[in-house]
Amino acid sequence: MINNKLVLIIAILAIATLTLAYANMKTMNNPSMEDGTITFVWSDETASLNFEEITALENHQFKATEDTSTSGPKSRKYRGVLLKDLLNKADIDDSALKSASKVLVKGLDGYVIAMSVDEALSDHVYLAFEKDGKPLGTLKKGGSGPFQLIIVKDSFSQRWCKYVFEVTIE
Repeated sequence: MINNKLVLIIAILAIATLTLAYANMKTMNNPSMEDGTITFVWSDETASLNFEEITALENHQFKATEDTSTSGPKSRKYRGVLLKDLLNKADIDDSALKSASKVLVKGLDGYVIAMSVDEALSDHVYLAFEKDGKPLGTLKKGGSGPFQLIIVKDSFSQRWCKYVFEVTIE
């Protein structure tokens, strides 16, 4: 009786694991992830911007403190565009932003950052594409990009999001 329950529990866990792995695999193998395309979702609308369109926007060099689980805090120089400029380039109308309560930024690794609309429109939230003068690189190449959301005021870098592929306005 106990063995039957144990086998059933293991089978359910195995099925759940395989289902999640399959769902994650579909996201990871999306070709738009390698070319740096980001999809913007709001109301009933979507828009996409590719790497060239994003990096052609006015970009800024800024410093931020990177603090990872494998290293201590280190000041880095990044280059990127303000998130608010991307939202504008994606033609997200003001009424959608005013009626929204949050902005979600999603990474390929499943990490999701939530922030208020006011924070997303501030001058300290960037979508970076270079670190210390070098491209961030893709997930498959061991990098943290091609785009990484960086909130400069987050001194522990806990709300940074690597491998950004989607921004949702809710």
